[in-house]
Amino acid sequence: MKIAIEELAGCSGCTIAVLDLHETLLEVLKEAEIVYSPVIMDAKEPPEGIDIAFVTGCVRNEENRERLRKIRSRAKILVAFGTCACYGGVSGLSMLSSNDEIFKTVYRGVDTVKEDGKIPSDVPKFLYRAFAVGDLEKVDYYITGCPPKEQFLRQIFPALLKGDKAELSRKSVCSECDRKMGSVEGWKLKRRYEGIPDREHCLLGQGYLCLGPVTFGRCGAACPKNNVPCHGCNGPSLDILREPCRDLYNMMVRRISDLTDIPEKKVEGELYDVAHTMYPFTIGSLIMEDKENSKIRDLVKERSG
Repeated sequence: MKIAIEELAGCSGCTIAVLDLHETLLEVLKEAEIVYSPVIMDAKEPPEGIDIAFVTGCVRNEENRERLRKIRSRAKILVAFGTCACYGGVSGLSMLSSNDEIFKTVYRGVDTVKEDGKIPSDVPKFLYRAFAVGDLEKVDYYITGCPPKEQFLRQIFPALLKGDKAELSRKSVCSECDRKMGSVEGWKLKRRYEGIPDREHCLLGQGYLCLGPVTFGRCGAACPKNNVPCHGCNGPSLDILREPCRDLYNMMVRRISDLTDIPEKKVEGELYDVAHTMYPFTIGSLIMEDKENSKIRDLVKERSG
């Protein structure tokens, strides 16, 4: 069994999550050989005859596009590994600025730039937008998470190597959260820095924009259990993925309205910075953009001009 891990536009955190398997990784290596991974070994190109290729990161430039095409052609099974690969991830937020704005900021707008302010011409050309891996090539399996959590990788990897399917939860983050629903009165949306949340009760009910109801689980509700509202880094819950009329934005508005008895229009008036609060991990996904009531198209047009 030959395994490869390809890196596209991302932070390499998903590959580090593999290393975080520690002794479990030794068990994996009894069944398989890692033949290519730019982060953890000195291999420049993926070989032919790969059995399973894990692809991390989104496709943001021409080099990413070519590397994805190549590893797809050389692998029997391709796995979109991590939320960037599955939905574009935080790299998709780059679509809120034009390519010119991004390059001017990176090469002229920060303290560490060279004095000549020259934008290099020998870097891979940016594509007009970010793409999730599945937007461009056939994907056999999706493993979400930013990064995918070790406790689930310990179940997924052995099953994948044996050609079996792991039986895992398909529920939302809320199903894994230990908070209680209490009475909701005088609800008002709070910014994350406002006050200290009560540890016992639902964060959304307290006014914090917690995306747990619309986010796929398998993270153990790690953020809510540590008093931090869910950011949605595991991608959309299955009901949103399956139903064309369901989107992160409209389902959160509906959830808040049901919880507080506040009309949906008034709830919408309370929301702020929708791109970064509702779509920080999915704005680069064509699947999410193409939903009939998605806000992504308007947000990208509004910000990037």
